[in-house]
Formats: sequence, structure tokens, C-alpha cells
Amino acid sequence: MKNEGRSESLYDDFEPYCEWKMQNGPSILDEVDILEIHLPGFKKEDVKSEMRKDGMLYISGEHPMGKNQIKRFNKKIDVSKYEIKGIEAQFEGGKLQLRLPCTYPPITFLPIGKYPNYRALILRLSHKFVKGTTSSAMALALLLLLGVFMYKYLECISIQN
Repeated sequence: MKNEGRSESLYDDFEPYCEWKMQNGPSILDEVDILEIHLPGFKKEDVKSEMRKDGMLYISGEHPMGKNQIKRFNKKIDVSKYEIKGIEAQFEGGKLQLRLPCTYPPITFLPIGKYPNYRALILRLSHKFVKGTTSSAMALALLLLLGVFMYKYLECISIQN
């Protein structure tokens, strides 16, 4: 038997160019990571995504290139450190843009060492937070407020002892 009239597709697998950016969210303390996946020639209908329970986002796509040729990609992104329900996607001009809101707060108390009662204050400021005059003034005010809080906290501990 011959395979006349039937031809098999040739797949051209590629790794799309990805660009990560950081952006402040609605509040100056909220941080959002932006992932742009460049998919020239692709349409929104050519791209599929699936969120799995393992904390991974799977993105794939196939785009016909011509007679029996298909360009395709598969991308796996770890989104476990992001707020899953807050993830937004937009496809425009051959670029898939994902907005990934971070789950960790910019100011946290974390236990240090093997003693759970000893905690360190972790202050995480992104480069965008401290960029500019207004942001710098806010950062300075936040640090001043933190200093007052620590002074009062240490004062309370010394009174109890």
C-alpha cells in the first residue's frame, strides 16, 4: 500500500524568546513580575495554556508555516511563588504577556536559627520601589517608622525583664 495523497507534517520546534520585567502593582508595596513571550507569526488561537497542580504553568503552541510545516513550542513556567488567582494573560502583536503577582509581602517577620521566638524583620524593596524622589521619601518614612517601632518594642522587652 502506498501513502498517496497523504503527507506527514514536519514540525519545527523552537524555544521562544522570553523577557522578564518587574513592576509595582496597584499599591506601591505590591510587586508584579511580567513575563513577555515573543511568538512572531502566532495568533491567539495558536496558543494554549494549562495550569497544573504541581505549581507549573504549561504553555504550548502550533502555527502552520506552509505546506506540511508546523512551527511549535512548549514552555513550562514555575508559578508556585505567585498568586495563582491573580495571574493575567494578554496576547497582542505576537507577544504573550503574563502578569504574575508575587505572593510574598515586602515586609515580613521570619524566624531565625533554631529558636522560633527570635524573629528577624525582613524588609524587601525592589529597585522600582526606591527609584524616584517620591518613592525614596516613602522608603525613608517607612524606615523611620520601623526604627520607632523597634525602639518601642525593645523598650517593652526591657520593662518586662
